[in-house]
Amino acid sequence: MNPSLDKLKELEAKYLYMMLAGIILLFAVGDYALVMRSQVGLVGSLDSRIVKLRADIADLANNKQRLVQYNDQLEQARLARKNFSAMVHRKDEVPAVLKSISSIANDCGVKIDQLSPQAVSAAALVQNEDGKYHSMNIAVRVRSGFHQFGRFLNQLERARIFWQLEDFTVKADDKDLQRQEVKMNMKILILEK
Repeated sequence: MNPSLDKLKELEAKYLYMMLAGIILLFAVGDYALVMRSQVGLVGSLDSRIVKLRADIADLANNKQRLVQYNDQLEQARLARKNFSAMVHRKDEVPAVLKSISSIANDCGVKIDQLSPQAVSAAALVQNEDGKYHSMNIAVRVRSGFHQFGRFLNQLERARIFWQLEDFTVKADDKDLQRQEVKMNMKILILEK
């Protein structure tokens, strides 16, 4: 017979169970060291990924709620740009702007003595995809009462004209104390495409 089998038969059953337990323990430690250790590391890395994924989902839900707000703000910006574009006129529309100013003055009871546009500035104030924006000075001299002149400025502010008041002088009319002579220099914005 085989001598190693004979030695095993001679050992007591108690020692055989201890050897079997040692072999099983050796396999368990080897299995943990080789196979299970990488699996436990993978589970640990999954935990950090799950936390990051939860944070990303929360951010996504928050951004989804803000999207409606952003779209509203974008729509308001588009409307403001549209309103601004309606207030800026092209160079060939200057006579229409002057007619509009004259019409507003007549409606408010303001008598225009002078309404003369100056040359468009050579340097562009701003240039973008729409074209070049220039300023144009308009010399204005009117006669009116304070209330009529105030209404005139109010109506100009409401008109679809982008303008800025540069110089402003008021002088009492020698012939009529209820009326004043007002000289002002206003700038309008002109678009050149």
